[in-house]
Amino acid sequence: MYPGTYAAATPDKVAAVMHGTGQTLTYGDLEQRSVQLAHVLHDAGLRPGDVVALLTENDLRAFEVYWAAIRSGLYITAVNWHLKPDEVAYIVNDSGARALIVSAGQAQTAAAISGGIPAAGLRLAYGGPVDGYGSYEDTIARASGEPFADQPSGATMLYSSGTTGRPKGVRP
Repeated sequence: MYPGTYAAATPDKVAAVMHGTGQTLTYGDLEQRSVQLAHVLHDAGLRPGDVVALLTENDLRAFEVYWAAIRSGLYITAVNWHLKPDEVAYIVNDSGARALIVSAGQAQTAAAISGGIPAAGLRLAYGGPVDGYGSYEDTIARASGEPFADQPSGATMLYSSGTTGRPKGVRP
C-alpha cells in the first residue's frame, strides 16, 4: 500500500523514526517527497524497469527514494556504504543504474566514482553538497507534488548489493 493511502487519512502520523536521533518522517511528508522524486526520476528519462541506485548510511531519505522507485515501477539497488569506491562503482554499473542518489556522508566515495559510472546520468546528494552531484533537496523542491495518474506497483524484486553480480530475473 502506498504511503498516500495513510497520508490521505492521517498525514501527520509518524511513518518512520530514526533510532538514536528521534528524527521522524510523517506519512504526509513521505507521500509528498516521494511523489516529487518520482517526477524528478521521470523527467530524467527513467521508465518502468530502469534502476535507481542508493548509497547511504541509515537515513530517513532512503524511504523517500524507495517509495519514489516503487511508485515509478523502477528497481532500486541499495549499495552497501561500507564498500570501497571500486566496489560501489562496479555495483552501480552492473545494476544498470540510470540514477544514483547518495548521502553527503558518502561524499568521498561518491566523488571518487563520479567519472566511472557513465550510465547514471542523474546524480543527487542529500544532507549536504557532494562534488558532481545535484542537490536532492533543491531538485525535489522544484518538482511537481501531483501524483501520476498511473502508478505501477513497483518492480518485482529489490536487488541488494550484499552479493556480487545480479540475481537471475532481476532485470527485464
